[in-house]
Amino acid sequence: MVGNAGPAPAGFDASASRFEGWVRVTGEEFQLFAEQRDLRNPGSRACVSGALPRNLQRASGDISGSQVRFFGRTLAWSARNQPQTHDWQGSSITNACRKDVVILADRVEVVR
Repeated sequence: MVGNAGPAPAGFDASASRFEGWVRVTGEEFQLFAEQRDLRNPGSRACVSGALPRNLQRASGDISGSQVRFFGRTLAWSARNQPQTHDWQGSSITNACRKDVVILADRVEVVR
């Protein structure tokens, strides 16, 4: 995935501390989509990858498909701490959305 990263979707504010959208949880990371229709499209890359700390991430599988709000910060993918992944408090982010930034979340709320 090195070199394949692209800009975050339009409307995504990488400097924010709150990120809202529709979530798909896959293993140790999540993909956050602005639109529910993109969430429903398995091939969609209109998302930003991220993770919660390991224990929270493992417990978050039941939020997949929900509208959520993550709290945290972004990290430039180029600043990851491993060659192909980024370890966020025990969760391994692989950047499935292939964007220039990933979300390092410390809290999540289900919106509805």
